Amino acid sequence: MEKFYLEVPGPARKEAAFEYLREFVEYRSALNGAGGLNHFPEDYEGWLRMTEERALAQPNEERVPAREFFLIRENDNKVIGMINIRLALNEQFRKYGGHIGYSIRPTERARGYNKINLYLGLKVCHQYGIQTVFMDADLKNPASWKTMEALGGERIREYFEDEKSHCMVVDYQIDVKKALLEHADLEKHVAEFHLETDRLFLRPLTLNDLDALYAVLGDPENMQHYPYTFDEARVRDWIERNRMRYQMYGFGLWGVCRKENGELIGDCGLTLQNIDGEMLPEIGYHIRRDLQNMGYAKEAAAAVRDWAFRSTSYPALYSYCKYTNIASIKTAESIGMVFDREYPDEANGITHVSVIKR
Repeated sequence: MEKFYLEVPGPARKEAAFEYLREFVEYRSALNGAGGLNHFPEDYEGWLRMTEERALAQPNEERVPAREFFLIRENDNKVIGMINIRLALNEQFRKYGGHIGYSIRPTERARGYNKINLYLGLKVCHQYGIQTVFMDADLKNPASWKTMEALGGERIREYFEDEKSHCMVVDYQIDVKKALLEHADLEKHVAEFHLETDRLFLRPLTLNDLDALYAVLGDPENMQHYPYTFDEARVRDWIERNRMRYQMYGFGLWGVCRKENGELIGDCGLTLQNIDGEMLPEIGYHIRRDLQNMGYAKEAAAAVRDWAFRSTSYPALYSYCKYTNIASIKTAESIGMVFDREYPDEANGITHVSVIKR
C-alpha cells in the first residue's frame, strides 16, 4: 500500500521542486497551492527564504502566516503534490482564497492522492488550533471541490468572483476535528514515523510496549521529579494518548529503541504542552534508569529537534521540568537549548523552561 507524508520544503528538494514545476508548464496546467514557487523558476533558495519569512509573519491586512508542504510518496521518495496552508486569515482571504490551496502533479492525478493531501493538511490545521477550515474552488473544477466534499466539506456559498478569478466560485467549510475522526481510515496511507540515530531508532508506541515502558515510567526513582509514578493503567493511557496524538498532529512521544537488539528503553518526541499558560511544542524524554548517563536521551532529543525544525514550522521548541531535575535540564542544554524562564505552578512548585529557536 502506498504511503505519504508532508515535508517542509528544504534545500535537498531543489531539483525535485523544479521538476514538479516543469511538469505543470509542460501540461499547461495551473499550479495551485505552491506558495508562489512558479514565481521563482530559477531561484529556489530565494523561494525558501520567502516561505520561511511568511511562516513567521504576523497577520495583518497585507499578509498572513502560511506554510508550504511537499506531499511525498514514501515508496519512491517522489514529490506528488503540494499544499499551502494559511495559519490565519485576514479580510482578503476570508473573502477569497481561504486556508488551503493544493495541487497534484498532472501525471499523478485521478488516483485519490489529493484526498490524502488534504487529510494531511487538516492534521496540520489541527496542530495549529484551526477548528474550521475555509476553502474555495472554481465551480468548473469539480476535482478540487469534490476533494473538499470527500473530507466532509460543506458548501456554504456559490457566487461569481469578479476581482481575481472572474468565474463562478464555490466556498466550503470543513470541521477539522470531525473530518479527522470520521476519515481516520486514511491513516493507512500515512507513512509511519521512523527516525534513526547512530545507536537508536524512534518509532510509534503500541500497547505491545506496555511492559517495557512501565519499566521506565513505573520506576519511582526514575520519576522522582514527576508529579507521580505511573501504574500500569497510567502507562496504558500514556500509550493510547500518544497514538491519538500521532493521528491528530502527526507527532507525539515515540518509543526509543536500541538498534542492536530492538529493545525499547524509553520514549522521546514532540508534544504540545501548557507551558506558563501557552500551548507550546515541547521535546520530552524518559530513559530507563539503568541506561542513563550513556547519552541516549541527548541522542534521541537531538534527532527530534532536527525532525521538528525540518517537518514543522514552529519557530521555537521547548523543554520543561521541575527546577530540581538537573539531569533533564542538562539534556536540554546538550541539544542547544538555553534558559527561557521559571514560573510557579501546582505540579512542580517551580517549573524550569528551556528553549531553542530556528
